[in-house]
Amino acid sequence: MPHCLIEAAREVSELIAPQELVQLVHDQAAATGLFQPGEVKVRLSLYEHHCVGGEQGMFVHLIFYVLAGRSDDDKRALSRRVVRALVERLPQVPAISLDVRDIRREVFSNRRNCLDD
Repeated sequence: MPHCLIEAAREVSELIAPQELVQLVHDQAAATGLFQPGEVKVRLSLYEHHCVGGEQGMFVHLIFYVLAGRSDDDKRALSRRVVRALVERLPQVPAISLDVRDIRREVFSNRRNCLDD
């Protein structure tokens, strides 16, 4: 944990290599101290068709899924750290945003906990 989904306009890949973007987000999340580096999972989807403010503009939006129980301050620190790093690295991108969402422990399953039953 966490799982991070990056959604971005395909044009963003002309400004930063996809793997560099994934690594940047991973490193910033790991640097918060909230997670072990080996726990952070990051995936990227690039979109051909999108609309930002009525136009096909560049954007990067991230969704971090974290197990419930983290404080709002911890979530805010994660959000601000990652967004600031992206703004610094991608000043040409006008729309950069991040949402942190809780995963309910009671209903979350993965390979490891399904095998423990």
